[in-house]
Amino acid sequence: MASTARLCLKARPTPNQLADRLRPIDGVWPDGLELYLTAADLRTPAATDDVVERINSAGVPHDFAWLIEGPVDSFDGADFDVARESEADLRVLDRLADLARQIRARAVNIHVIAPSSDLTRLTLECRAALLQKALPFVLRFVELMQGAGAVPTIENMPPVLRMRRGDFAFTPIGMASDDLQWLVERAPGLRVLVDTSHAGLYLNARRFAPDPAYTWSGPLISYLRKLPADPPDLESYLQQMPEVENAQVSNAEGILGEGLAYDRGDLDLDPAIRWLGGHARHIVTETIETNNDDAILMRDALRRMRLVLS
Repeated sequence: MASTARLCLKARPTPNQLADRLRPIDGVWPDGLELYLTAADLRTPAATDDVVERINSAGVPHDFAWLIEGPVDSFDGADFDVARESEADLRVLDRLADLARQIRARAVNIHVIAPSSDLTRLTLECRAALLQKALPFVLRFVELMQGAGAVPTIENMPPVLRMRRGDFAFTPIGMASDDLQWLVERAPGLRVLVDTSHAGLYLNARRFAPDPAYTWSGPLISYLRKLPADPPDLESYLQQMPEVENAQVSNAEGILGEGLAYDRGDLDLDPAIRWLGGHARHIVTETIETNNDDAILMRDALRRMRLVLS
């Protein structure tokens, strides 16, 4: 199948990161940029206006794609949580829609997470209850993003949530492809962003033995093995996902090694990229950089994806 995907980089909406990402790679522009936001970017109209000004003043090609990834934190200082029925999280959705409208974003992504360090929540009963609680929130998300002219997407989660601060948190929902299928079936217009690194960590954890160095390892792996079955390899897992719209790409190692360079880790990403090239609209590089103002690994990943899809 010929590739229809657009290859994109990722950045926080800071002046330095935007300047770094918004330049050609080997003489060719990336096809777009996904903006990773924190609650601080959305907390006040002035903060959002700053982001909008930077985006709208960027000298990019006319068909350049802007994508948005919502924050993992919320306006009340707690973690963003699709199932906690929080006014703060609903306000995050309102601000995401406003920003999407102003920068004409193609898609807005949120994380299917109900994060907590409480291991007793890792049960099938809790999973079912959280999915039910999440549904009204996801329906509101779809309504708002479609009203803003953007495609609403949800993302698969890893088995251990570091929450961008080195935590060890866990979510009973968002890992199994069945969870995303359940939400997509009940929220017309909702689509999926697949994350290859998250998928690799989840698939690894399902087959690994518990690690005695981590007290959470046994309860977590016991729970994962009770979830609906998923294929053990990355490409087949991606093919299980419903309504794939976009993807985030990096490698993975073990169950904690997230966001690794394209060719460093447990995953052979080339077959996954070939499949995504015919099924995803946008593929975003999401490697963790030594210096976030110089996306060396992201540019390398984009070059490699160009070769795979050429």
